[in-house]
Formats: sequence, structure tokens, C-alpha cells
Amino acid sequence: MTQPAVGSHFAAFLGFRYVPSEGQDAIVEALPSAEHCNERGTIHGGFLAALLDTSTGLAVHSALADGVAAPHFDLTIQYLRPAVPGTLLTCTARTTRVGRRVVASEAEVFQDGKLIARAIGSHAVV
Repeated sequence: MTQPAVGSHFAAFLGFRYVPSEGQDAIVEALPSAEHCNERGTIHGGFLAALLDTSTGLAVHSALADGVAAPHFDLTIQYLRPAVPGTLLTCTARTTRVGRRVVASEAEVFQDGKLIARAIGSHAVV
């Protein structure tokens, strides 16, 4: 069962759906359409960046105490192959390190079992 991405009107606007999972992984799904494409007919990199940003943010949020925020100060993305409209994207993110001032995360986006993009993130604990 999926539900709208937690706490983000932007993620809901893009159609992102949060998938509850065991542990501290965050899984977010999206079904991109032609409206999410670039001029070449593949999914815009900004859509994938938003998916990775949302997923890593959710993973980090689940690893922190209530009321503690940790926005990104860096998100490095590798785009490995084009994503196409009409086929589900699944992004799985996890927290890799929790420090007093910085939290690290990583995530991968898959479509039809193929790795589309991956990211590593750094988040400032505020």
C-alpha cells in the first residue's frame, strides 16, 4: 500500500507515493507521464532529482529524533540511463551515517529492474 509522500506538497504535486517499509529505508514510487519529459521524450533529470531528494530526506527524517530537521546541503546525482514515461520508478533511500552535525544518505532509482540514477546526500542537522 502506498500513500502520498509525507509532509511535502511538492512531492504530492509530482505524484510521489511513499511506500512503508521495515527499518529506516525510505521507498518512494512515481509513475511519470509525458508531462515529466524533456524535449527528447525521456524523464527530465529534475524529476529524478526531486525523487532522490524526497527519498533521502524521508530516510534521514526517520533516523532522527522528532523535531530535528536535517535539510540537504549537498546532493550528488549520477544519471546512468534514461527513464521513460508510463513505467513505475522506485527509489530506495537509506541513511548511511548519523553524526551530531551531519547526516549522510544514499539512494537509487530503478525502472523495470534497471538502475536509472543514484545519489549521495549530506544533510545539516539543525
